[in-house]
Amino acid sequence: MYPVMINIYEKPVVVVGGGLVASRKIKTLLAAGAWVTVVSPRLHEAIDPTRIHWVKRPYQTGDLTDAKLVFACTDKDDVNRQVMEEAHPSQLVNNTGDKHFSDFYNVAIARAKDFSVMISTNGLSPARSKEIRKKLETILEEL
Repeated sequence: MYPVMINIYEKPVVVVGGGLVASRKIKTLLAAGAWVTVVSPRLHEAIDPTRIHWVKRPYQTGDLTDAKLVFACTDKDDVNRQVMEEAHPSQLVNNTGDKHFSDFYNVAIARAKDFSVMISTNGLSPARSKEIRKKLETILEEL
């Protein structure tokens, strides 16, 4: 697999689920300037409802309309699988519950003044990616 960077600035992104995993994805999406819609009956306390469009109910067919990226972040495998199956072929979906049933993996990005370095463990260990990112950022500060 070859990682790519996608510009999601001012692009619509749908996150299905409002728990802890979703909160981490949402934080990154908002930092990248995405327009985030969250479909979930509840939101984790780390999610600021004023910074997202919140659809306060369980996922329903049709909720993915117009999304460029989709994150299936529920703790229900059947719902995450439904999201994957209902996504249009032009929509990329990350199923946080099953890395083998995802169109893409998240990457860690170490940034410097004029370049970025992506780190991916191909979905095996987000914690390891974060650890490597921190080490690279230390190195990049010296350049």
